[in-house]
Amino acid sequence: MSQVFGIFADNLQTNKDKILYMKRFLTSIFSVMMVVTSCVAVLSSCKTEEKYDFLFEMPGQITASFGTEIVIPFKAENITSISVAAQPKGWTVVDVDMLNWTITVKSPTAYTADDNSVEENGILRLMGYTAIGTKVYTSSYLSLLNKQVDLTDKYSNCYPLTEMDTRYTIDVTHIGESQTRINPDSVKLLWQSAKSLVQYSSYEKSTGEFTFFVGHEDILDDEKEVVDTRMPGGNAVVAAYGNGGKIIWSWHLWLTGSDIESSAITTSVGDFMDRNLGAYLNSDGSTDAESIYGSYGLYYQWGRKDPMIYSMDYNFSNNEDAYVYNHLDNFLRWRYDDVEDGAGTMEYAVANPMSFVLGAKSNDYDWIYSSHDNSLWSSEQKGVNDPCPRGWRLPAGDLFTAFDIDELEDLASLSEVKMMYGWHLVDRATGAKIFMPGAGRRSFENGVLTNINNYDGYNPMPWIGYYWTAGIDGSKATSMFFDLNTTRAVNNRYEPQKQMYRANAMQVRCVRE
Repeated sequence: MSQVFGIFADNLQTNKDKILYMKRFLTSIFSVMMVVTSCVAVLSSCKTEEKYDFLFEMPGQITASFGTEIVIPFKAENITSISVAAQPKGWTVVDVDMLNWTITVKSPTAYTADDNSVEENGILRLMGYTAIGTKVYTSSYLSLLNKQVDLTDKYSNCYPLTEMDTRYTIDVTHIGESQTRINPDSVKLLWQSAKSLVQYSSYEKSTGEFTFFVGHEDILDDEKEVVDTRMPGGNAVVAAYGNGGKIIWSWHLWLTGSDIESSAITTSVGDFMDRNLGAYLNSDGSTDAESIYGSYGLYYQWGRKDPMIYSMDYNFSNNEDAYVYNHLDNFLRWRYDDVEDGAGTMEYAVANPMSFVLGAKSNDYDWIYSSHDNSLWSSEQKGVNDPCPRGWRLPAGDLFTAFDIDELEDLASLSEVKMMYGWHLVDRATGAKIFMPGAGRRSFENGVLTNINNYDGYNPMPWIGYYWTAGIDGSKATSMFFDLNTTRAVNNRYEPQKQMYRANAMQVRCVRE
């Protein structure tokens, strides 16, 4: 494994104060780095008689193996000399190699929180001179962190992540959970649902491993003071590229609030996840807007492994996609491609994970144009395009026939249940309950988020649920569907095997294999 990021050690201890300090520290470091970068840019533009470039190739280096040397690359064009202007206490600069433009730093041989002679985190600052004597600086940070999670033996299309302030390593050579292998020329973060959600990523081609860091989210009190931290919620997709720059596979990183294994719900037909694929939690009937929104998962077209983003807000008020960002934190937009213009193939879908392929009437609104491929998802066994994590799979086509809407909720008044944005389904054999949020779907015709019924043309209510199964029904596929009727409760609907066009994008609730 490349030592550009270093290796996490097992014998360091992390506590809440340390995490909060790290948050403030890294924020200040980025501020310093932005100032430095701006100053360099200004100098470059003001001094037209000289051009130079002086910066670290990565914003920081994370290590936690004591006494380990880390080789850090930097760029230095038209820089004639370099010296170390600052370094954290306890860290040693072993060598500055101006031939290969690297600096070798040795981490502290030991660390304890009460040892003032060693800094856990600090700035490495280099000073350089240009050919005409202009003094310039560049900075990076050095940090000791303690947590790492190796998921390389759990290769899958989806990786649920629940540990904050942790470095993760995943395998990026397997197609889904199959033994089919690829050898990417490069791998990078394609999109993420929040800025800096996934940080400090690197790809080691020789091992086929992709590493990245997930930080934490502050919990604030009413005075906006930080009182605690938690796992940040959100989703990201990592893409592998061939030597021609084309995406050859991609993987979903699912940052969620708790362990999906231990929170599973046992029913007569299997163990269900307690939340939708891509959701942070399950609101379980809460009327709190933040909890409802956090329980919405991602959307999938039938047969595709790659997720589509959810709405900007919980009640679909503007029918707008939530923002997503690339690895540089730049805003990205989803594409909506016409199936008849060459987009309607599996090859295209794999190469374009951020494309919603619109269905056409001529193919019965399937996102595949020439025919219907019933093998993409399967009720019999987990396939290569199954979007669920390892150990989980899509529900079989008839699985939801074991359930019905909770009778008390079905008979309750509209005012009592409509603000839950979902139903509790009840296993008729055991009485086990599962709350299913009413997160709607993306329309097969235009990709628009659709979550309203409007039977009488008055008082439309955003309160419909669609969940894919792996089942097929002719040219269509089957879904679990429910609907709160806004006029009278006796017309509430629950259909465990509703036919739907395959170009629709819907929620997924995984079941244990």
